[in-house]
Amino acid sequence: MKVLISLLFFITTVCIWASSTTVDFEKEVFPLFQERCIECHQAPQEKNGRLIKPKAGLRMDGLAHLMFGSDDGPVLVPNHPSKSPLYNRVNLPSGDDDLMPPKGDPLTFEQKDLIRRWIGQGADFGSWQGATDGIENLTREDSLAPGKVPEFVTFYLNLGKGVKPVEPEVLEKAREQSGLHIRTIGLESPLLEARSVTQFKKVTDEKVAALLPLAGNLVHLDLCNTALTSAGCATISKLTKLVHLNLRGCPIEDSGVQQLTTLKNLQSLNLGQTQVTSQGLVGLVKLPALARLNLWESKAVAPELVRLVKVRPNLEIIK
Repeated sequence: MKVLISLLFFITTVCIWASSTTVDFEKEVFPLFQERCIECHQAPQEKNGRLIKPKAGLRMDGLAHLMFGSDDGPVLVPNHPSKSPLYNRVNLPSGDDDLMPPKGDPLTFEQKDLIRRWIGQGADFGSWQGATDGIENLTREDSLAPGKVPEFVTFYLNLGKGVKPVEPEVLEKAREQSGLHIRTIGLESPLLEARSVTQFKKVTDEKVAALLPLAGNLVHLDLCNTALTSAGCATISKLTKLVHLNLRGCPIEDSGVQQLTTLKNLQSLNLGQTQVTSQGLVGLVKLPALARLNLWESKAVAPELVRLVKVRPNLEIIK
């Protein structure tokens, strides 16, 4: 991975991203997909005696299928709309043969920007799973690795090996005490994700502590805009299975994030809109698995970040 420090200083971009509203996939994005996309991008079906297959091999009726992509490869790159063919196709000039959707009027500016913001916020599907038929056949053949399973699928399969599922009563108690939405990351997977979906400010340090019994299974944690403080980071430091952590908009400071150096499996960390400075990141950038660090609208400043990147030249920093 090449060194990348994304300095989003373009006025129009900053104005749009300044909104702290998280896009709700099920309520905002999926209805758009249903209206304009899924007719051509769903499970094979018989129509007028003919078998209709999804166009370009892309299915948009299920999470696993959408993340797998089309015959040409992935169509979604979370956090990067400009690298996502799904977004680029809806922005092609009128008359272009590859413009999507091909029928009807082009998407409006608001609709295209909704997709852009959703991808830019990490392509968060919430609790939506969609169609799961055929996911065992999601393999992509190429000349170097015939039958290769998508990397993200293989990663979580390996991460879940030997991990026992959380007992239902333990899981239900954690849900009740934390006030978070907690679910498995996939069918029959023992791995869990937890996120706040309502009443964000009621999710306090004490409520987050209710996640400790799930430490061996919890891999995704989204506490965006909750009331988690630096003190609550002591709890998170014990959730050492975490791969993705979103603390955007939380009232945390350097003293909090400095406790997260125990998260050796952490691949992505969102500290946008926090009080965290470059000083608090010194230990974090040394985490062996960390590949993406989002510092948008944080207190970290670019000149100091350049020096930090020298420690981890392959770390992508979004600023």
